[in-house]
Amino acid sequence: MASLFINDLFWTLQGEGQHWGRRALFVRMPHCNLSCSWCDTTFDTHKKWSFEEFETFALQEKARFAVVTGGEPLMHKHTPAVVRLLQKNGFYVACETNGTFAPNAAFDWITCSPKRDAKYEVNNTLYNRVSEFKYVVDDGFDFSVLKRHDDDPASVAHSLSPEYGTFKESVARIIDYIQENPKWRLSLQTHKIVGIP
Repeated sequence: MASLFINDLFWTLQGEGQHWGRRALFVRMPHCNLSCSWCDTTFDTHKKWSFEEFETFALQEKARFAVVTGGEPLMHKHTPAVVRLLQKNGFYVACETNGTFAPNAAFDWITCSPKRDAKYEVNNTLYNRVSEFKYVVDDGFDFSVLKRHDDDPASVAHSLSPEYGTFKESVARIIDYIQENPKWRLSLQTHKIVGIP
């Protein structure tokens, strides 16, 4: 493989989930198998990066935390090479996936955000490797889908994120649910609140 196809590569803070607030290298892989109506990402293009260009960019800051996202990173053939390259350079590598594909790399952390467009399907091979389940809650979200997580191991994190277009209503629904189901946590998209990518 002479080059890596990457949709976007940038430094920012992780805005949501269990690692929120951490300085992070975001590696956005191109293409997705879903078309969620409220998706806030443009992922259908890519730029070619040589391994050397990628490493130089990744090592320009002190932090060694990376988030490989998309699109859908688990469907992309270049994702394993990206993860190996990052880990070779001392990065802790997290993945954000919609859950419809089996793992394709040795991630250190996997956040699975099942989507309504896929009927909240989670690949069987992936399920037991997930570190955090994170659901987007909007005014049509059916909380009964969360019952399948009742027996998840205590080591697995569980997060609920309000859909930004129905923010106040969704936050209220999440708070009501957490009151009765305290293992779930509210996860805000802090990057949108503070105005960073």
